[in-house]
Amino acid sequence: MKRPPNLLLFTLVLLASAGSAFAQVEKVAVRTTGISCGTCAAFSEIYLRRLAGVDSIKISLSTEAILVSYKTGAVFQPKEIRDVLKRTDVGVLQFQITARGRVLEQGSQRFFVAGRDRFLLAAAADAPQPPRGSPVLIEAMLNDLVDPMELKVMTVKPITP
Repeated sequence: MKRPPNLLLFTLVLLASAGSAFAQVEKVAVRTTGISCGTCAAFSEIYLRRLAGVDSIKISLSTEAILVSYKTGAVFQPKEIRDVLKRTDVGVLQFQITARGRVLEQGSQRFFVAGRDRFLLAAAADAPQPPRGSPVLIEAMLNDLVDPMELKVMTVKPITP
């Protein structure tokens, strides 16, 4: 008996999405300037909590750092973080992300795809090279001021299914 073409297509889409269901940016550590007082930290936290997909916020006044954790399926939008913090006169010095995803090649370029987020992998001699196609957990420094956004990978850990 032949399968209807729609069922086959549905099965392929379901299998493809199951592999990427847990692929996403999970956490973002933000080095900042100007978040050294309780008032600006409180307002920054309120504004950050309003962003779509944010699960939790931790702010360290002593190190002027923020840790943003995301809900499953969330999309990472660094511009929104910058805009929200700008409202409280807090500047962003650096983003460091923790993400699950896969490396894909397009021509001579390598991209890290984490759910709906896509990043160009920076060529760096001292950076570990994630394997192509295999699910991995990475920690990386992000340059969100270029298009496409660029990652310098610091650590790579394989994810076993």
